[in-house]
Amino acid sequence: MIRTTTIIACLLLGACMVGPDYQRPEIPVAEDWHTDLDKKEVAEASLADQAWLDIFKDGQLQNILQQSLAQNKFMLIAMERIEESRALYRVGRAPLFPTLDIAVTGERESESGLVEADPRIAPEYFLGAAASWELDLWGKNRRRSNAAYARYLASEYGAQAVKLAVIAEVSRAYFNLQGTNSRLGVNYATLDAREQSVTIAEKRHRGGLTSSLEVKQAEVERAATASTIPRIEQTKLATENRLAVLMGLPPQHLEVTGALEDQFIPAKVTAGLPSELLERRPDLMAAEQELIAASESVGVAKARLFPSISLTGAAGYQTEEFGDLLDSDGKYWILNVDLVMPLFNAGARRAQLTAAESRFNQTRLAYEQIVLDALRETSDALNNFYKSGEALEAALDLERASSEYLVLATKRYRNGVLNYLDVLDAQRLLFEAQISASLAREDQLLALVDLYKALGGGWEPENFVPVEERD
Repeated sequence: MIRTTTIIACLLLGACMVGPDYQRPEIPVAEDWHTDLDKKEVAEASLADQAWLDIFKDGQLQNILQQSLAQNKFMLIAMERIEESRALYRVGRAPLFPTLDIAVTGERESESGLVEADPRIAPEYFLGAAASWELDLWGKNRRRSNAAYARYLASEYGAQAVKLAVIAEVSRAYFNLQGTNSRLGVNYATLDAREQSVTIAEKRHRGGLTSSLEVKQAEVERAATASTIPRIEQTKLATENRLAVLMGLPPQHLEVTGALEDQFIPAKVTAGLPSELLERRPDLMAAEQELIAASESVGVAKARLFPSISLTGAAGYQTEEFGDLLDSDGKYWILNVDLVMPLFNAGARRAQLTAAESRFNQTRLAYEQIVLDALRETSDALNNFYKSGEALEAALDLERASSEYLVLATKRYRNGVLNYLDVLDAQRLLFEAQISASLAREDQLLALVDLYKALGGGWEPENFVPVEERD
């Protein structure tokens, strides 16, 4: 009696759903980032709240990013995954509703003499509609639909994560290429200076002013500078190829204009609260939707332990003469109620439930690890951004001091106070300082890219409208 009452209540209310309802895991999150550097800066909005066009203001980079987002193969794959998961969501949602088919059948049978007193060959025709519906007593179909919808949302958030990754990788390659061009320019300029030094040393040696040692020292410095150029050119070619492929193009030469020092660097940035990262980063939101899907799958497995009721029926016209198929006397209907009670399956359904619970636990642990990694990544990126700014200031100071030192060393050499070895040493120090300054500028821009990606910038979660809300 109690079981009958329960089934009737479920039929009337349609609200019996066995299995766990999803709750976000409690992950300990600090109140602030593991660095006090961001507390020194105050800004009206988090860096992640700004559109990528407002962060990467280089016109050529913006054009390259637009093309990459339209043609990058990983981006296109992500969009196709959305289409696939959207279709699968509709497939998973379909069992919530009855199915209705048009049926046209014709058969011809030879009757058995053991059943019919006058056996004969009898035709039979049917034209009508057939319907079936499994009553969702325990929420199995609703859970399955919820899981499919969560996987669809995961694909949507996943596409946003791919978009952000493409923006970051293209920007990194672009700044790498600008930095390589900068260092290549420094090497070419230094090589020209070394050539002039060799020429001067040779003239002074022919004039009897210096020994051959000065000439050899100048030649060594020239050769040392020349030896670095092939490696930089090799890096330049590889970076061009990487950027071209990110744009969806075959490897090719890409002429990048502009200079690192012309790039925009925000003077002040804030990262928001660590807890906000869970609602900001699309990869974390995608991982949570996968966790929701795993939770719903536990409910599906648990519902299989309970009885199921299916309604099937057909209505139309049935006759033994094809010409009488639409005759009103041939009206026919049938209604079936099928009750299936799980009795014995060697523990298979229980094992399926155990497996679903284990998959949920695995997904939960993976989600918790992803969150921890994201918090660490963001904390590191925030610290790196500030430290890269300090490193750039130090590198620029070194470059200015080295330039002044070379000017003074050259004057004192011409006045006979210093020997030529001191001038060559000053040139080497300036060369190294210029390379360090170029690397520091590039590192600061790369740190900005990493911070923007770690914070989940490049998209607006509040403007995201999933398919169910569009329908």
